[in-house]
Amino acid sequence: MKYLWGWLLFFMIAPVAAGPQLVVLDVGEGQSLLVQQGDRGILIDTGHPGKARHVLDRLSALGVAHLDYLMLTHLHPDHAGGYFRLREAWPETPVLYSGQPLPADVQPDLTRWVNDALGQDPNRRILTAGDTLQWQGITLEVLWPEKFMNRNLNEHSLVLLLSHGETRVLIMGDANQTVEQALLRQKRLPESIDVLVVGHHGAADASSKAFIDRVHPKLAIISVNSNNIRGYPSAEVLRRLEKAGAKLLRTDRQGEISLDLETGVLSPDSR
Repeated sequence: MKYLWGWLLFFMIAPVAAGPQLVVLDVGEGQSLLVQQGDRGILIDTGHPGKARHVLDRLSALGVAHLDYLMLTHLHPDHAGGYFRLREAWPETPVLYSGQPLPADVQPDLTRWVNDALGQDPNRRILTAGDTLQWQGITLEVLWPEKFMNRNLNEHSLVLLLSHGETRVLIMGDANQTVEQALLRQKRLPESIDVLVVGHHGAADASSKAFIDRVHPKLAIISVNSNNIRGYPSAEVLRRLEKAGAKLLRTDRQGEISLDLETGVLSPDSR
């Protein structure tokens, strides 16, 4: 596996500090993010089932002894498919998700299975726009969804704004341009952010020009697998981000990406 060495968020040399970390795990086709402070962590999405063992191994290697929250942006298998394996390892951890009502015949089957299991999970909690989680000096604010409009999972993906000191990270899940337009109309988006975890793996149906112009990220991170069948990320999305001045990083090229939220420094993974 490739690991990122030497990149700096603000493009200057700085020492790596032992502050809270955002780790974008390399889970191939999917997404899984770890917010870590010392031996405690929050996992945002699990990747697909085949990567669950890898995710657990990385949590262990990174020194996470207490998983305080498991957050699922939405229930597509590449974001929530590792739920069952993570639940076996961390049975008491609260699971936070949108609670989007889904029909009994929702597809794919894995989405239905996870949805049914969540319905029986005594430690599940529902998040909606306006909710805020304070954790280890970090604020996680839920920007979306505020209500359920249809069965589209991407249009109800959690959108999260992470803040620590002066550092702000916007995590879009699989939210598409319909969500972006609503957030723009409602003026919920910050005018400038340090890091954008790009929506829907850089697909063409997300990361509109109006959205990028609004949030104006310094760094854009795309969680994606190489040579994938869907053609992610979109060349047009990459051009928009580059034109906006964002430094682009991708898990299919850089591997696991770790950001110190205290200093804004992108640091090597210690394994």
